[in-house]
Amino acid sequence: MLALLIIICGFIPLVYGTLTVLGVVKTDTRNDSEMDRKLFSEYNRYFISRYWGAVQGIIGGVGLIVLGVILHFAR
Repeated sequence: MLALLIIICGFIPLVYGTLTVLGVVKTDTRNDSEMDRKLFSEYNRYFISRYWGAVQGIIGGVGLIVLGVILHFAR
């Protein structure tokens, strides 16, 4: 049961990250803080919010799915 819950929880960031990378979920750089605006250009802030964060979600989702599969078959 725990393995199934972990697998389901892995699909959520995987799907959200994939949709963000593909551009279905729009990224908004207008809500960035003043510190971010001073440190990074608009292109860098867009890249970080769209690609870097989304790839981290995809990696985390795949990791949870693999962990769930391992726990399922380890019983």
